[in-house]
Amino acid sequence: MSTSKQFNLDEIFARLKVRKREEPAQVINLPPGRFLDEGVYLCEALHGPISEVSKYEQKRCIETLSSWGAGEPLVFFDLETTGLSGGTGTYAFLAGIGIFQGDSFTVRQLFLCSPKYEQAWLSKLLDIIPGKPAFVTYNGKNFDLPLINTRLLLSRMKPFEETKHLDLLYLTRRLWKRRIGSCSLSNVERQILNIERESDDIPGRFIPDLYMTFLKTGDAATLHGVFYHNEMDIISLCNLFYRVAFVLSGQSHDPHEVNCAGDAWYRHDLDQAKFLWTKAALLEPPAMEALWKLAMESKRRNNYTEALSLLTKLYGMGYRRIDVAVEISKIYEHKLKDAHTALSWADKAMMDFLQYRPLAMTWQNKQSDISKRLERLKRKLGAL
Repeated sequence: MSTSKQFNLDEIFARLKVRKREEPAQVINLPPGRFLDEGVYLCEALHGPISEVSKYEQKRCIETLSSWGAGEPLVFFDLETTGLSGGTGTYAFLAGIGIFQGDSFTVRQLFLCSPKYEQAWLSKLLDIIPGKPAFVTYNGKNFDLPLINTRLLLSRMKPFEETKHLDLLYLTRRLWKRRIGSCSLSNVERQILNIERESDDIPGRFIPDLYMTFLKTGDAATLHGVFYHNEMDIISLCNLFYRVAFVLSGQSHDPHEVNCAGDAWYRHDLDQAKFLWTKAALLEPPAMEALWKLAMESKRRNNYTEALSLLTKLYGMGYRRIDVAVEISKIYEHKLKDAHTALSWADKAMMDFLQYRPLAMTWQNKQSDISKRLERLKRKLGAL
């Protein structure tokens, strides 16, 4: 006779039940600040003038950068999050907000002590950010603002209204990427802003794990470096804002910066772009790339006399001699209908090619193009 095993259903259900993550009874060792709500903590730091610019000059900086999204009131914004992948599983736990108050710069940091208080945290975040802010971020268009708006929507709250937003990452890449390579904010600080962080700083890649450890222990002592990291990000954003405005307004005397500033303006204000390229070409040492751009722009606008003058100058300076000679040949052949001079410059292009013999495949294709140009011009002259 078979026997049936007795089961304690209550015990089975108890084993299968998913337990809530145990949370610490209290949070300790937070930086100086105050609770705005349960689980929502605010730190504030008042700094002197970040940059030696007057209110009038500050408005001029905003005006200079308005084509890229600058406006008023300026709100420098940066998040620390549980990951960099985005998506609904990633949330922010520390928001840094930098605003001007008179001649001072205030950095507010809003900290989330536990994800269960996120709705209250988001509500307080909306409270401490001025209405219709003009955000200044670093990769904020791709990450910070979309992440916050996703969290607001998930909490059934209204996302930020469409406002002005200046993402400095794009302009930083335009102005300095070829010079410094990596445009991470930490590298820009060192090489462009001459800012060195203290040893308290925590690299961004360690921040999510440190927050997860805090959630288990409730001890915020290991997060002090995270608060410092976030505060420095905000201060650096402010310094970078002025540095970028300084370069784009044409005040720099670095040929590389002035040349790249012209590139940045090209789609917004052609006259300003040409002004900056001209300045870059006149500095010592001259930015020969700027002369090339001015020559191509003159050619595009059918100012062939100016284009030839600039291209001839570039050829004498030894800049991209093959390309320059070909461009001069094209103008003489197609625009000025002077086949003799066009052939002379095509010959120079071929002689330069044979002298330098560049190995890249694109240059080998260029040799074929020059040969075809020479043959065509010789046929034209033979038919005359």
